Amino acid sequence: HHIRSILFSPSHPLTLSPSHPLTLAPYHPLTLSPSHPLTLSPLHPTTLSSLATALRLERDAHAERYRVLTGVAPVKQRVAEGVAWFPLRIRETGYGFGEYPYVVVERTGPGGPHQLGGGKPCQLFSQSGTEQRAVNGTIHWVTGNIAHIILRDNDHPDWLDDGRIGVQLAFDASGFKSMTEALERITKAEGDRLAHLRDVIYGTRIPTFSLQVGQGVGQGVGQRASTDDDLLKDLLKDLLNDLPASLNESQREAIRLAMSANDVAVIHGPPGTGKTTTLVEVIRRCAKRSRPVLVCAPSNAAVDLLTERCSNAGLDVVRIGNLARIDPVVMEHTLGERWKRHGMAEEIKYLRKRADEFRRMATKYKRSFGKAEMEQRKLLLQEARNIITDVRRMEQQVTDMIIDQADVVACTLVASRNEELRGRHFDYVVIDEAGQALDPAMCIPLQRAERVILAGDPHQLPPTVIDQQAAQMALSTTMLDRVIKAHPEAVTLLTEQYRMNHVIMSYSNATFYEGKVTSHPSVEDRTIPEGAPLAESLMIIDTSGRGWEESPGEGAESLANIGEAECALALYDELTSHDGHETWSVGIISPYRGQVRRINSMLTEDQRSRVSMLDVDTVDSFQGSECDVIIISLVRSNDDQEIGFLKDIRRMNVAITRARKKLIIIGDGSTIAAHPFYKGLWEYAEQHATVRSAWEYSS
Repeated sequence: HHIRSILFSPSHPLTLSPSHPLTLAPYHPLTLSPSHPLTLSPLHPTTLSSLATALRLERDAHAERYRVLTGVAPVKQRVAEGVAWFPLRIRETGYGFGEYPYVVVERTGPGGPHQLGGGKPCQLFSQSGTEQRAVNGTIHWVTGNIAHIILRDNDHPDWLDDGRIGVQLAFDASGFKSMTEALERITKAEGDRLAHLRDVIYGTRIPTFSLQVGQGVGQGVGQRASTDDDLLKDLLKDLLNDLPASLNESQREAIRLAMSANDVAVIHGPPGTGKTTTLVEVIRRCAKRSRPVLVCAPSNAAVDLLTERCSNAGLDVVRIGNLARIDPVVMEHTLGERWKRHGMAEEIKYLRKRADEFRRMATKYKRSFGKAEMEQRKLLLQEARNIITDVRRMEQQVTDMIIDQADVVACTLVASRNEELRGRHFDYVVIDEAGQALDPAMCIPLQRAERVILAGDPHQLPPTVIDQQAAQMALSTTMLDRVIKAHPEAVTLLTEQYRMNHVIMSYSNATFYEGKVTSHPSVEDRTIPEGAPLAESLMIIDTSGRGWEESPGEGAESLANIGEAECALALYDELTSHDGHETWSVGIISPYRGQVRRINSMLTEDQRSRVSMLDVDTVDSFQGSECDVIIISLVRSNDDQEIGFLKDIRRMNVAITRARKKLIIIGDGSTIAAHPFYKGLWEYAEQHATVRSAWEYSS
């Protein structure tokens, strides 16, 4: 009533133009307030406990996978399988940001293929003596036979100089520990903000909005709108004014709903609909109202993209997380780099130098020296530790100042538990790619939230769950799924896409989005140049009867299909035989990593150089990417019509929506089209595009 009195008072005239279709919620006699919440059906008592059990199963499955990979086999076998380097030579040691010790090592043993890479958890170990000693760490980078490793300890281990040093991949239980603790807290929460958000997300309490906006969204009655006139004016300004002209109406409505949410809002972004653009605008407005905004995503790649986009929008972003896993493009936004530019940096640098001097003095004393020398070594190391204690206190002060002044703090879901954010609560927590996150991981930043804005698409890639029992216990059901199902009034669907022409878009649109998505006029009819080979926008190459059966690829869980690989490259050769292809971007993708490896091994340098960009990768790695031309190899071809994880059609939705101008799908219709989704895709192509036989390609 207070809002109504302001909006319709002569002293508060307000004109709603057609470009600002804000409507007030109709009068509702039921008052929904924090002191008298409307309760829906009770939360099933086993939901959260089942999630906890499922999480334990998933953790154990991951641990067992790593145990078999690195703990059972002898070192020689681990090296042969590419999960370990042994022996190593220590090239350099030192201390980085936060005084975490690091080592730079060089592989001096067998130099074959390996799986070590930047961002992966590892163990540095010593084989000297009768037992293996180890310290955990993270691989920062690998170049050739040299690796930079950040250790998770206060100091370098004493045995580092004893020789017979190696490094191997390791199971990192810290993420599961953080998820378990967060799930326990949200389960036990009572009478606080976390309990309120839990009840909204899990469907026992309805979300509320300060104002109703648009049609079909924000239907909850505004119950917690402030009686403070200044706050209300700020809210109206956010909702009504200065929305960029480049945004379409569904994007504008998503922004209005997000800014009006008192607890939870969802931006549902189908492929190519400008979800990230919309989300950055939401973040900008949230930061204007209350900074900093905590921005999270399940993966470092997604966080890095948001960091870059927010920075480009003029926001001051601080990127928090493991330096080994952060893209160098956004490294300037990390706490370490920001800290270097701070006024206290020189003083801290001096103290670090002093600590190093004490350590170097201590290394003169070995265990073979006398008691007095060993006591002196102990005192020197203690003095170094005292200095480091001061350094860490000063760094925390600098960290607090940097974060306090930032517009955005960006990190992964798990990294939101980091020490840098200890004790912090955020008015706005924004989570992107929410459809790819496990519920327990989402619970970590939820603990810091007053309001939560989720963005993602439940019809694209789900979170990875390797334990089948855990998946059946709803661990694969995401928080995004729950909110969309329980609270459609809290969801805005972005309905205009800017990527694909209409032929490529239509099957996905009809299957997953009820035909609600339209193509922007600028992309609706765009194709590769007329007269170019294979000019049809959508083409299926049916390999039925060709004899191209699937075969095991590299890795126990991977498959390949050499016939399809040859066909894909033959199609690529034909496409690039026409003038003008030099500016194209081309993606050759497959659900199976074995097929990706096969195609990459067959590509020549000449083929790679023909277009401006050629990317060969898995479907999962391609989510969020797009190319002018996409060639998909489905791989599966067998007498049993077994299609494995292609049954999860969300993966195929990602695959077929990566193409801007041309999409080619290679697959065995007699195997694939036994599934209704693929049968429908084949029928759609027959009616609206082209289906050809693979007999026309390869030999």
